[in-house]
Amino acid sequence: MGQLVIDRNLLLLEAARLYYEHNLNQAQIATKLDVSRPGVSRLLQEARDAGIVKIQIVDPGANGTRLEVALREKYSLRHVVVVPSGPSDAVLKSRLGSALINLLDNFLAENTTLGVSWGSTLQAATEHLKPRSVDNMTVVQLNGGVSKAELDTHASEIARRIGDNYHAIPYLLPLPAIVDTPELKQAIISDRHIAKTLKLAREADIAAFTIGAFGSKSVLVQADYFEETEVQALIEQGAVADICSRLIKADGSICSPELDDRTIGIELEELKAKPYSIAVAGGAEKAQAIKAGLAGGYFFSLITDEDVAAILLGED
Repeated sequence: MGQLVIDRNLLLLEAARLYYEHNLNQAQIATKLDVSRPGVSRLLQEARDAGIVKIQIVDPGANGTRLEVALREKYSLRHVVVVPSGPSDAVLKSRLGSALINLLDNFLAENTTLGVSWGSTLQAATEHLKPRSVDNMTVVQLNGGVSKAELDTHASEIARRIGDNYHAIPYLLPLPAIVDTPELKQAIISDRHIAKTLKLAREADIAAFTIGAFGSKSVLVQADYFEETEVQALIEQGAVADICSRLIKADGSICSPELDDRTIGIELEELKAKPYSIAVAGGAEKAQAIKAGLAGGYFFSLITDEDVAAILLGED
């Protein structure tokens, strides 16, 4: 069995070299290796999947695509990554997650503290982690993520998996995102372990978080933090988006100060102070929410998709 694997790897290597280094076409390679033309195509794909072939696209001016440049200029952003809009929600989140990990890998260095929120896009990102050790790195959860319903937010799992990947120490917030009273919040955050985690979140060099469109399908609603009547009342007050479990209006301002006083996690104003604050969100239904985050100036880096980019640029 081992010999078969070795022989297969040699075949993959030879096909890859003939195609990428010697510029032979697939028909020529098929003749040379005595396989069918579709067989050559499969060999080349397998070589990429196995990591024998790694394709790197070099942007000579480091400018990015037309959409990325236009978004950077219009919204005064430092970094923009625009991925193709997906054939499905799962594919789109995978693309966004992969782009986030690639961007983080450019920013991470020794002594870095990385703050992360939670959500299905960040969970998808953890599937694209590339093993790497970063000296004296810390990962911290930016906001509480324990659901009141059966919904699993994967909040602690996300921070833990990222920590494991980079050999970093994870600090978790095994708490609800929103509690019933400001007094209860104050009692919780006065615990010294929780206070230390929140301090780390405030001091994190990099923050990576998603943006949710607020409504009946919002993850905060699915996590049973609000009754339907509360959802409607908040929408009437202008809530369009949530960032780190904090609800904002279209102009980026906090929707409900009373609700904000019951929310556990990083303050939105603290995101503005980060050297690197990265928002990752896609899907046309989130365009208004992303625009609200831009209006509030809560992030300097944006990872989104082509459909959202077109809407933000007024091209839709």
